[in-house]
Amino acid sequence: MSSPRVFAVDSGAGHVACGVFASAKNGRLVLEQFALESFNPDASLEAQWAELVAQSLSAADKRAAASGSAVLSVPGHLTLTKFVKTPAVDKAKRDKVLQFEAQQNIPYPLSEVVWDYQTVSDDSLDLEVMLAAVKLDVVEGLCDSVREAGVSASGVLPATLALYRSFKYNYPDASGANLVVNIGARSTNLLFIDNGRFFIRTIALAGNSVTQSIADELKQEFSHAESLKLQVLGGTSDLPESSPARTTIHNAAQSFIGRLHMEITRSTVNYRRQSGGEQPSVIYITGGGSLVPNLIPTLADKLKTRVESFDPLRNVDVAPSAAAARDYSAVLADLVGLAVATEPSEKPFTLLPPAIGEALAFRKRQPFYVAAAALVVLALALPALHFHQRAAAADKQARVLETRLQPLRALKEGDARNLSKIEDLKREIGAIKGLVESKSNWINFFTDLQERLVRVEDVWLEKLHVVRPAQNEAQAQPSGGMFGVQSNTAGDDGSASAAPVIRLNLSGRLLDKANPVSRVSPEAEIRVRSLLDSFADSQFITSVEKETFNTNQPGILSFDFILVVDPKKPL
Repeated sequence: MSSPRVFAVDSGAGHVACGVFASAKNGRLVLEQFALESFNPDASLEAQWAELVAQSLSAADKRAAASGSAVLSVPGHLTLTKFVKTPAVDKAKRDKVLQFEAQQNIPYPLSEVVWDYQTVSDDSLDLEVMLAAVKLDVVEGLCDSVREAGVSASGVLPATLALYRSFKYNYPDASGANLVVNIGARSTNLLFIDNGRFFIRTIALAGNSVTQSIADELKQEFSHAESLKLQVLGGTSDLPESSPARTTIHNAAQSFIGRLHMEITRSTVNYRRQSGGEQPSVIYITGGGSLVPNLIPTLADKLKTRVESFDPLRNVDVAPSAAAARDYSAVLADLVGLAVATEPSEKPFTLLPPAIGEALAFRKRQPFYVAAAALVVLALALPALHFHQRAAAADKQARVLETRLQPLRALKEGDARNLSKIEDLKREIGAIKGLVESKSNWINFFTDLQERLVRVEDVWLEKLHVVRPAQNEAQAQPSGGMFGVQSNTAGDDGSASAAPVIRLNLSGRLLDKANPVSRVSPEAEIRVRSLLDSFADSQFITSVEKETFNTNQPGILSFDFILVVDPKKPL
């Protein structure tokens, strides 16, 4: 068995099938790995189609043990197909002529689509080609989604072209006119083959038509109607034979067969009228919709033509590891077509977005770039060797210097540690100095306070309470009417102060000698206020707060106030 292997991913409207194909020595395709995952084909989920494909592919390629670059397909309902005929021109000018035809036949600006063409016939007089286009955002979304599942796109083919390649590979001996009908979930592709020429028409009549008819009749959601359809038509339903739901499903299937017969007849008449082709002698049916019971015999009876199932594995060898593929042969026509190699005489066809195509082309050219880079490296080898030797010598000298520097670095680190210790000692000395200064400040403060009390005369203090910033309000307000003060570390402008502010809560009395048995006189209050005002020039006090006076006791003036200590003179 020989290489190369092909990883193909058929992304349909309701399923994802992936397979790994190889070529045997006799040229036959060999399906080595296979997996298939289905998802809801409801047309209302069209915006999520690429995401559903990625989710299904992620599960399928794990079971198929496949990864890497893959050839993808785009279903018929997302592909625009046009057949045009022009006078034959040189191949050098053909691309320009067909670009003009694409502008005329594709109803979107070419910048919004990805398009390519496949030659149908070329008799040196007339050139007939198939133009196929997909919206750029659709194919980019598909490529981005499968990349999230670990698969990169190496090519994108419309399902219609994959079906054509699958027929040519599996039925090389077919002659005359033939028709292949691939019935999918959202669309049905009609492929007319007549003596080497082909024509494709995509119609909107497909498996979803049956499901929607059932959903409308039974008043059910689309997903439920789809499940009922598959169970009843697949012979796995538990519904009684007389069940109205079973009857509805069979009626919908028969109606679908009748409508399909009319579409095939109409398409065949139009094809023969336009191309002058012959009446198909054999009709091949494939796709998930081909599993509708009695479809083939009913069509054969109505069309008066031989109708048979299309066998996509007719010329494909199936490895034991992919034996499950035989159970799903009805939906493998497009998958096999993706793996069929392009004939040497045919132009390669792809609907890859330009950006991805350019990236692939660059990767193909990489070996040449590598070879050129190798030549450059060889040309620079001798100078590089010379500089490498010089660098080695410099490195050796650097190691010698490094050995000499090690003792110096050790001394430097020791100096740094000693300096750190010195700084720590300085901080400790500063703290001790502060304590010493605080102790002497208390003595000086009491001396200053005593002098001020003596100047006022007949006044004494009964209580002095220190309120430090760490104390809370409850601790700062002991019983006895003493004023508490909360920690205050902010200045008047709201900025944080440099040092903590300490407050002294003082209570005392003044004897009014002139009025020993009556209410104290105003002069007594003036004397106390002079005491408080005198603290303005104290080196220890910055301000006086919350002065209160009590004149209720005869001959005695009680007073209470708070002194704010200057942080520069800590106590």
